[in-house]
Amino acid sequence: MSLYLKAGDYSEQINRANRAIASNAKSVIWKGYHDFQSLYMKGLLEGDKKLQLQALKGLIKASKALDIDATRYKNAIKALDTSEDIKEFENQNSFTAAPSESKSISKQSLNKSSKTVSKNRTISLKKTAVENSNLILTFNTTFSKKSIHKMVLKRRGHYLYVFDISPAKTYFSIKRIKGPTFKEIRIAQFDPKTVRVVIEVSRSYKPKWKIKGRRLFITLPKGTVKRHQKKDSVQKNVVSKTKNSTKKNSLNLSKYIVVIDPGHGGKDSGAVGYKKLEEKKVVLSVAKKVRNILKKRGFKVYLTRSRDKFVPLKKRTRFANLKDADFFISIHANAVAGRKNRYRSKGIETFFLSPARSDRAKRVAALENSADVSDLDRYTKETYLSVLNREKIIESNKLAIDLQKQILSSLRSKYRGVVDNGVREGPFWVLVGAQMPAVLIEIGYITHPTESKRLFNPYYQKLLAEGIANGIESYIRHNR
Repeated sequence: MSLYLKAGDYSEQINRANRAIASNAKSVIWKGYHDFQSLYMKGLLEGDKKLQLQALKGLIKASKALDIDATRYKNAIKALDTSEDIKEFENQNSFTAAPSESKSISKQSLNKSSKTVSKNRTISLKKTAVENSNLILTFNTTFSKKSIHKMVLKRRGHYLYVFDISPAKTYFSIKRIKGPTFKEIRIAQFDPKTVRVVIEVSRSYKPKWKIKGRRLFITLPKGTVKRHQKKDSVQKNVVSKTKNSTKKNSLNLSKYIVVIDPGHGGKDSGAVGYKKLEEKKVVLSVAKKVRNILKKRGFKVYLTRSRDKFVPLKKRTRFANLKDADFFISIHANAVAGRKNRYRSKGIETFFLSPARSDRAKRVAALENSADVSDLDRYTKETYLSVLNREKIIESNKLAIDLQKQILSSLRSKYRGVVDNGVREGPFWVLVGAQMPAVLIEIGYITHPTESKRLFNPYYQKLLAEGIANGIESYIRHNR
């Protein structure tokens, strides 16, 4: 796929961000600023320099409007390769429809239709429902077919069936509906005069639509309602048969996806500790135990590597994103240099992604990042860490707290002298780009004589794995 098509997938977000930063209201400009931050991160992760450039230019404009320093964004632009294809892309602003779909409509015809409809009064979306393999949208008044504009997009192997209703408004910012025969339905206020409905599916189908009075019916892939009812009825039966079960089992853990990342691997051995023990081996062993425990509890679990194989850092979270994971857990073992430090440094600590604020966090991050971030320039690193999503940081922090607490509890039930080094923030590049709560656990110091022996003990590993599994469940229970 060309860079143009890849960036075209984000044209809706780009257009929204540009409209926002052109506003006179600072609260709206901030929304556009955050949208461009998100776009920059996506461009960086996908290696899409055109998207990075467009996002950085948007960040500079927004920074000027908000009267904040834009130096880091200007420096990041200088670090980009501004080739001719990037300059050409700057002039492209339209959606890119799937080449195989002839039903896509042109932007010109959309604008023309919108002008015709704008003479009518605005309609309001009042209710949404999925019934009998139909998406049903109920409005406050009747409306005509001229108010509906449709197109088809293809993105990363998925088909997006887009219905724009204009002029129209909705009472919510965005509504998401998931189902077994469609990936997701998204309904949102696309712009001040347009309500956009997006039906995302993994395989193409031919949606039909009709208007009955105040309601719009859009057909969905067959079997949606039946499968929902079957799943719901099965779940009710399970609950009724397990009235005496624990709270832990009532969480319905089968709907959660966890990606476990054993650090290092292959040519990258990680830290080499006491008696030349290798980090890559112990973390893989612990990761497999975590996987087995989580699977027994009902989770769906994937490993970023299941053997002694090198996996680049950026591919690890990308793998988690492709799996639509709910959690990303990277497992590592700590280390220090020097004979004196070997006996002093021990303990467990859990990190979440954030610009490092302590020398300790910077030291640990440098050790874990060393394998393959040499291709990233300083401006790229600084800019990325400056635009991290605050909401994701907060959720990752909460997950880290639950994990640290449960790991310590599990180990201390059988072992003495387990040191708590706490929850910390740090710039770990293996966590960059994760679209879910993501943490890195340092399960102990491989350079400490006693702790390294424990780390390679199967029973100690089992307790570690149980603590990690308990931590994930604890987070779900507190935040579901």
